Amino acid sequence: MTPLSVQFTLEQRDWLDARTRGGVLSRSSVIRLIVAEAMEREQLASKPRQRQVLDGQP
Repeated sequence: MTPLSVQFTLEQRDWLDARTRGGVLSRSSVIRLIVAEAMEREQLASKPRQRQVLDGQP
């Protein structure tokens, strides 16, 4: 992994700390999970949407 330095506002830090599950996860772990989720959502959004077939009709 590549080290990365970022700065957060106090509000952002508090939001992030609220998601560490009581200290079970580190801030870095939470950030990695958030980035992974964002990447997955972006990939899903960029896929062409398939036409839905309703009631077996094309």
